Amino acid sequence: MAITPAAAIEEGLEQARKVAAMYADAEMALLERIAARVGKDLDNDDGNVWADKRLAEVTQLRKEAESIVRRLQAASKAAAQAAVLDTWAGGMDAAVRGAVLQVHDRKVRKRLERVLQDAKNLGASRGINAGQGVAELAAQTIRVVDSVHEGALRAVEGIYRNVIAETASRALIGAETRRESAQRALDRLTAEGIKGFTDSADPPRTWSMAIYVEMAMRTAVARAAVDGHLSTLRDAGINLVSVSRLPHTCDRCSRWEGEVLALSGAAGTRVEENPATGVQVFVQVAGTVAEARLAGLLHPNCGHSLNAYLPGVSRPAPVGRSEATYADSQRQRYLERKVRENKRRAAVALDDDARAKANAKTADYQRQVKALTKATGLRRKTGREKGDAPPSDLEKLTDRQLANLASKFGHDEQALARLEQETKRRDEAAAKQEASSGA
Repeated sequence: MAITPAAAIEEGLEQARKVAAMYADAEMALLERIAARVGKDLDNDDGNVWADKRLAEVTQLRKEAESIVRRLQAASKAAAQAAVLDTWAGGMDAAVRGAVLQVHDRKVRKRLERVLQDAKNLGASRGINAGQGVAELAAQTIRVVDSVHEGALRAVEGIYRNVIAETASRALIGAETRRESAQRALDRLTAEGIKGFTDSADPPRTWSMAIYVEMAMRTAVARAAVDGHLSTLRDAGINLVSVSRLPHTCDRCSRWEGEVLALSGAAGTRVEENPATGVQVFVQVAGTVAEARLAGLLHPNCGHSLNAYLPGVSRPAPVGRSEATYADSQRQRYLERKVRENKRRAAVALDDDARAKANAKTADYQRQVKALTKATGLRRKTGREKGDAPPSDLEKLTDRQLANLASKFGHDEQALARLEQETKRRDEAAAKQEASSGA
């Protein structure tokens, strides 16, 4: 379990990344299906004949896409729910340990730990707490994730038709060969991803399926960690929290760094009791948690956390030191997106030359990421550059772990083939053992 609120959020974000990786892999698999059908008979058939043949395959393409999305749907629902529930529990655990570790007096520490543990158990037994419960949040997250599946099928068909139309029209006017036209159309659409998923911003923004799910999952688990944490503090009678400090931050969060916030009540100077000594102390409260959130604190991808603030006991949040700037961290995310984009381009390449060019660009952006992290001290997060994959040592896993992986990677045919091979090996070994025992 996580020890600090920051660790609880980081643990949740790792689970969110794994769910998002399912959709990134599925998106690539869907794009590969499109490219495979677009690439058929490109250099042989007459232009009109080629287009008619490809459009006649829309039904088959939809069946292939439905198979991928159906497997994705089965695996993603359980994974998304587990991510929210586990992160909520991690936030509750962090509330207990994070607050207790601030107190040096043994008696006070034991008393506080008992109160917090009781509050944690109370919250866990309720399931839904203070209107922002884990069951409600998990249900909201699953609805968002589920909304992607039908939209993905519509988007795949639309992309396929657009690629065929664009390829046929450009080749017809002699601007380039049909193969060149098809590759250009695939590269452009692949750079965007399978789009069609709209958020609730004003004005609304449209995202690709992988980015949309990642954004939704990161938002959900970050909220789960914070709300699980705050619900336990609230039930224990702790009303104040402090905002962590990061080595670099954005403008929305900078005003709140190191400040004390209240779960309820007004901002300003308060008189609070030191839980260790009983002495009354002054505390300057910058605002409420709700106000800070509305102003942008704890936004998606935010690295800040809230820690229990015990008047007269808690020390100011330490100032982080780093050579990197916020602009550096955003540059890293940009380069990671370009790595993923060119991996998708390689997946839809119609020939070895196009594939080699995409792979070369992938390698170049990876070198830029490596140089940036080395120069700035930022931690390289290779998981954000690639999809998730099963472990290499499948033979060491239990049957149940293998079954869980089969559910998780049901959208990834290559991974699924490895898992099925291991399952077959075990079945054959068990059959041999049973035969030898009978003999």
